[in-house]
Amino acid sequence: MTEYEQAQAFGGVIDVLEAIGAHYAIWGGMAVVAYGEPRFTQDMDILLSSNQFAVSMFVRRLRETHYHVDEISVNRAMGGGFFNVIHLGYHIKTDFYVPVELELQAMIANRIYLPFDKMRRAAYVTQTSVIIAKLRAYESSQSSRHLDDIASIIRLQGKKLDDKQLDIAAARLGLLGVWQALWEQNQPL
Repeated sequence: MTEYEQAQAFGGVIDVLEAIGAHYAIWGGMAVVAYGEPRFTQDMDILLSSNQFAVSMFVRRLRETHYHVDEISVNRAMGGGFFNVIHLGYHIKTDFYVPVELELQAMIANRIYLPFDKMRRAAYVTQTSVIIAKLRAYESSQSSRHLDDIASIIRLQGKKLDDKQLDIAAARLGLLGVWQALWEQNQPL
């Protein structure tokens, strides 16, 4: 999978979401790349609001532009759940999650638009939301990959981060010490 293929596959999904007026926000590895240091990610993860989401139009437009998408799976996910879309030519996957959790719904509501590529802008969760999501993922998996992603964002965003809000979120997760160590060790010079 090349960068060009990824850009084409992911960009096409963004084009459809924007064309139908979907409320969405990129999170996961692509959001880390937007705020942190470059790293490879095999798929794109998107939070999607079910409010006023035109499933049939979404499915039709994706199919017209060479994606596999199962309309039954999309409809099932609208009550809260996962589905994915796969570019037929490149076999590159975009994972969607339609959250029922209020905190994740708030991440969509608070999304911001950033450059996606040379031609597009896309909606992303905020940098604070990425870190909170990565802290949660670390809590459940204990994978250091999530801590590496957080460190990357701290190194590039530093003082732009709301460290007080992140202190509170980390404390609620029982990870205040982990968060504070990452914050101290990765401050930009």
